[in-house]
Amino acid sequence: MVAMSKRRVLFDAGAMLSNQKTGVGYYVSHLMTSLEQTHNADLQLTGYYFNFLNRHKDKVVGRLRFHKIVLIPGKLLSACRRLGFQPPLELFIRQKSDVIIFTNYVSLPLLRKRKILLVIYDLSFLDTPEFAQDTNLAFLKRFCPPSIRRADTIITISEFTKQRLLHHFPDITSDIVVTPIPPIVGATKKRRLSERLIKKGVKAKKYILYVGTMEPRKNLENLIAAYAGLDQATQQTHSLVLAGGRGWKDEGILAAVAYHQAKGLDIIMTGYVSEEEKNALYTNAACFVLPSHYEGFGMPIFEAMEYGIPVAISDIPVFHEVAGDAAIYFDKNAPEDIAHKITAVLHDSKLRDKLTKNGQARLKAFSWQDNAHKVYKSLI
Repeated sequence: MVAMSKRRVLFDAGAMLSNQKTGVGYYVSHLMTSLEQTHNADLQLTGYYFNFLNRHKDKVVGRLRFHKIVLIPGKLLSACRRLGFQPPLELFIRQKSDVIIFTNYVSLPLLRKRKILLVIYDLSFLDTPEFAQDTNLAFLKRFCPPSIRRADTIITISEFTKQRLLHHFPDITSDIVVTPIPPIVGATKKRRLSERLIKKGVKAKKYILYVGTMEPRKNLENLIAAYAGLDQATQQTHSLVLAGGRGWKDEGILAAVAYHQAKGLDIIMTGYVSEEEKNALYTNAACFVLPSHYEGFGMPIFEAMEYGIPVAISDIPVFHEVAGDAAIYFDKNAPEDIAHKITAVLHDSKLRDKLTKNGQARLKAFSWQDNAHKVYKSLI
């Protein structure tokens, strides 16, 4: 029996239980697991998710509790939002709670007042709307601002995003808690490349790696142009591996890949990769590149550092906040500079050793236990 003194916390677990988890899903999973591990004596954590008529196999995540919504399809919530309104949370779940954590930009109205925590990962829908998916852009512009204004606490993932929140919403009085996204200590598992990846042409230690969704904000067309600009010897010894599922507005990316593949360049698109395949790709990469125009944090940077891979990334403020002196930076709008920095990372052994060493030190500055403690103080 749960002690009456425990704080009852209800949270949206949909993203963390998805069959194809993205960065949001990993963040929610790590944060909630860490909260349960560090503050189990004081918190009763219950995640809610849609599993209409039990059509999907239940998942187990540590010792977290879950409440399935089986009689109402998640599509009903999506349909209401398309019609321009948000139904109350109590329509879907009657779970008693003292605090609710909405983990994905938008909260739902409540019939009974409870403390609300809202997770905001970035404000790209306001800062760079040209990169957003049209339907998602309309959804966020309509429902995210009022969600921000009614939250008691906003959780975000970087000081950069905190400052963007204060820029766009100078009138908000909510506490803003910054929780960076380090890898889970001890979770790094070095793996061999899977048969599927080998069949696609991935060769151990012979590729430049990108991990993420195929979408315009990631600036992949400039990365592809940079790879095309590498010297012939480097192109012959190193392929470019783009690992991740298709996103939106990716026609230009696919066209660029097809064009350069037809010219003989070794560009490999893996599609969505499982956690095991992602671990294998990090294990066997020569270097990691993240050329993003805009990010709220850049979780793959730390993932690559955890595997001891030298990192080359865009010269944008949030990446300096994340990587410090543990990365080499390039002008994201200049393929020739991206190519120059990739060449340096691949062929300058002293630079590689320096970046790897600094990366290991950088990782020690962040922990999920610290994040859990910060959020816990907002829950009690």
